Amino acid sequence: MGGEAAGEVASGLALEVLGREMERAPGTWPLTKRLRRAVQQANLEIHTKAITVPDLRRMGTTLTATAVVGGSLVAAHVGDCRLLRLRDGKLIQLTKDHSLVGEQMQYGLLSAEEARTHPRRHILNRCLGRELIVGIDVLSTDVRPGDVLAQMSDGVHAFLPEAEILEILRAHPPEDACQTLVRRGRETGGEDNLSVQVVAILDCPPPSPRRWWRLGR
Repeated sequence: MGGEAAGEVASGLALEVLGREMERAPGTWPLTKRLRRAVQQANLEIHTKAITVPDLRRMGTTLTATAVVGGSLVAAHVGDCRLLRLRDGKLIQLTKDHSLVGEQMQYGLLSAEEARTHPRRHILNRCLGRELIVGIDVLSTDVRPGDVLAQMSDGVHAFLPEAEILEILRAHPPEDACQTLVRRGRETGGEDNLSVQVVAILDCPPPSPRRWWRLGR
C-alpha cells in the first residue's frame, strides 16, 4: 500500500511470513488450508507490529499468493492485486478486487474504464494489517499446458486496458511480458506498487507433498 506509511515494510513481512509458514505446515494438510493459515499469520504479525511500533502505524499490504501443484492451482487473495489466466486466447480475472471501485464494478455500478479514472480507486475494503482477523478469498481451479498466469498490482492493471494486457501476454514470453507490463504501467501513469509475475504452464507433472510452486505479491 504505497499511500500508507511503511507499506514496503508490511509487504516484505507478508512474504517472509508466507514462506516460513508454508514450509512449517504439515505436508499432509490440504494446500488450501496451508495457504489460508499462512496468510492469516502474515496478517496477524503485520497487525501486531503496526500497533506496537509507532513509526509503523497504519501500515498494510495487499497479498495474492498462488501455488501450482500438478494440474491444480490454489490462490489466497486479499486486496486489489489481480490474478489473471490466459487460456485459448481469452483472458479472465480469477480474483476479485477488494476495493471500493472493485465492489461497484461487481454490482454493475461502474465500468472498467470508469474505474480506471475514479478518484477513489485506491481505497481498499480489505488488506493485511488493518484488522486482527482478515477475510481471505481462497480459490481452486485447474491449470493446463499452454495456460499463462499473470499477477499484477494496481500500479499496472489500473492503468492498462484489458485488451493491451492480453496482447502483451500473447506476444511475449514471461520475463519479457513482466518488463513490458511494468514499462507500460509507468508510461500510462503508474507511480508505485508496480509488481508483476508471469508464468507459462508447459506441463503438469504429478504433485508431491513438498513440491509446490508459488507466485507471491
